[in-house]
Amino acid sequence: MEAINYYLPLKIDQTLMSLLKDNSMCTLSDSMGRLEYVSDNYCEILETNSSRLIGEPQKLLKSHLHSSALYKNLWRTIKMGQKWNGILTETLDSDQTIYLDTTIIPIHDEIENSVKYVGIYNNVTKIHQQNNKLKTTNIDDKNLLNVMPFHVFLTSKHGKVLNVNKSYGNKEVSELIGTYIYDYFSLDSFEIIKNNIEYVASKKVANQFEITEIDLTNNPRKYSILVAPVFNELGGLQSLTVTVHENIKTYCINKDREVGKKCRLIYQSINVGIIVVTDNNGKITEWNKGAEAAFGYKESEILGKPLTVLISRKSRKTSIKELLNITEKIDNKQDVELIEMYCLSKNKKEFLVELALSSLNFRGNKIYCAMMLDITKRKTLENKLKQKTKDLELFLYRSAHDLKAPFSTAEGLLNLLDKDSSTVNTKLLELLSTTVKRGKLLSESLTQASLITVNRNETSKIDFQKNIEDILQLPSLKNNLKGIKIVKQLDTYSEFYSNPELLRTIFHNVVHNALIYSKSLNNSNKPCVTISVKTLKNKAIIEISDTGMGIRKENLQKIFDLYFRANNLDDSGNGLGLYVVKSIVDDLNGEIHVKSKINKGTSFEIIIPNLK
Repeated sequence: MEAINYYLPLKIDQTLMSLLKDNSMCTLSDSMGRLEYVSDNYCEILETNSSRLIGEPQKLLKSHLHSSALYKNLWRTIKMGQKWNGILTETLDSDQTIYLDTTIIPIHDEIENSVKYVGIYNNVTKIHQQNNKLKTTNIDDKNLLNVMPFHVFLTSKHGKVLNVNKSYGNKEVSELIGTYIYDYFSLDSFEIIKNNIEYVASKKVANQFEITEIDLTNNPRKYSILVAPVFNELGGLQSLTVTVHENIKTYCINKDREVGKKCRLIYQSINVGIIVVTDNNGKITEWNKGAEAAFGYKESEILGKPLTVLISRKSRKTSIKELLNITEKIDNKQDVELIEMYCLSKNKKEFLVELALSSLNFRGNKIYCAMMLDITKRKTLENKLKQKTKDLELFLYRSAHDLKAPFSTAEGLLNLLDKDSSTVNTKLLELLSTTVKRGKLLSESLTQASLITVNRNETSKIDFQKNIEDILQLPSLKNNLKGIKIVKQLDTYSEFYSNPELLRTIFHNVVHNALIYSKSLNNSNKPCVTISVKTLKNKAIIEISDTGMGIRKENLQKIFDLYFRANNLDDSGNGLGLYVVKSIVDDLNGEIHVKSKINKGTSFEIIIPNLK
């Protein structure tokens, strides 16, 4: 899009400004894209109010529905002091998508010596939807023409192509128009088609006939052709329709004679992967070059031998049992899975393969096709990766514990310095204290993350009452309890078994979150956090809710992302807590759900299976 130079002074006539505000959708943003003014019409189309928009970044300018190239062009244009125009899209809270014809105009504020951006919008959602419907209809029409099993040419009485329903041969519709239909058939068929077109043009009656063409593989292909006249309003001949339809049945009968021979040649030439064909008794009847290379046998040495000679002796009994189970499923038309099996080559070398078995009936006899892939290298790499993963998990666990000691020491020293405040700058002491707390919280989060993998197999009976009491006494939670009502609702008569450390981490992080955000921005009532636990025979249902500020709808799907923070009220937060919670719940094969309303509160429901 070519940018247009545009300059608008800041001192605009007040009457003109008033008309602009009342009759258009417009915004005013600072140089960083933060909104300073929004018109009522703009708020109405976005289904919101100005108090939610003023001071916030202009979301429309970074909609996820647009490519980064569009925004690079937009910002590059307005940063150069030029006007930008284009279509921007936004999805509202009601899940409705709107399309706005947008014009962004940079203006220079001489008083503040800064640049601001005026945005003027026009709602073109209905037009866009209508265009989409037209596009869909057009595509459907084209698809209908393409799936027709015949070609329809509209020609003159001399055979000149005026239009055609779809491409023919290697030519597109645009290339066919203006040529002659005779050009696409052999000389033998040329005279037949020409004579029939002349007959229909003179007699003004439809006529059907057949021709035979030889394709590129020297196979005969029969076509049925219908020529019909098209009349104008006065009854005169206007044009002709020539419908060409291939006789598929005749062609297939001729083609089938060579199918068996060609398939066998193709299959034998495949050298990627191992393909072995057996009869109904498990004797090898065919195999490809890939099988010959893998097992080392020549075709004359292996054909007629049972498939079991290719299976390793140490796992032969188990492998045969699995193969029999698969063949039974295939015979019953059930879905079958891949199996892993150790094979044995001619030189006694063992290797692991992944095997897929299928069957088909050929000339009244059932045959089986075993397709194998050597996965020895893949398994070796997988085992190395597993070991590396264990090493990384151990490193994370030890690093998290090693970080605790210096932070605890530093915290102790700060407490001593705090008592002797006369010798230390109080503000500096507060900054050091905040830094140490953040570092200690990060260390605790890393420790919790490491517990997911290190202690995942530990299981014992859970005392929810004691766990909750212990967690509420932790310093990181106890300091936030002031002025907050805690309600505990426990229905834990059924014994429940799980990993105690992982459950403790879940409670710690979710309760900490509830305490931090439990106070509503416009609610004078005393904030409340409710912890509810109900144990059943096969699961425990944990619900932790607060009466706080809530979470916006667009952030609900992001709160479990690594390092995501919905707001900045908790300066010490690091965006790991809920990520760790979600990872633990997934690892325990549980579920976690969250519901929230702005200024009403948030509720987390966690369902954990009973491992008893």
